[in-house]
Amino acid sequence: METHTHADALPGDHTSEENRIERVIQAHIKELLSKRKDVLSKVQSELDDIDRALRHLGHEPTGTPTGASGKQKRRAKVTDSEIKSMILGFLTHGEFVSGAEILKRTGIKASRFANFKVANKGFLASKGAKRAMKYSLA
Repeated sequence: METHTHADALPGDHTSEENRIERVIQAHIKELLSKRKDVLSKVQSELDDIDRALRHLGHEPTGTPTGASGKQKRRAKVTDSEIKSMILGFLTHGEFVSGAEILKRTGIKASRFANFKVANKGFLASKGAKRAMKYSLA
């Protein structure tokens, strides 16, 4: 505990008092931020439980996730046959399209597309290298 004497401060010098007030304010801010974090955590946990129960009952919760959890919404699994039918909907034999365009039109991630190509060799023809690669129906 600090002890202050009147001899420490010059008359009219309020810096030590201002410093003490600033420390008190910072301590309150830190305490309030900690409480806020705890409340958000509890609320998010309850919301997650409710959403899980809704999904279990067959209802997909609407709205965006709130809170600091930062969880991303999972995409539904897309089968290879679904990817094939999507690609057949916009790609023709001899017409080459970039991988980025295929990802955009099908809504799948690059890793899923890579797995699709490995599992379905012969479905797509490719030309070019790496990121510049273009694809057509084989």
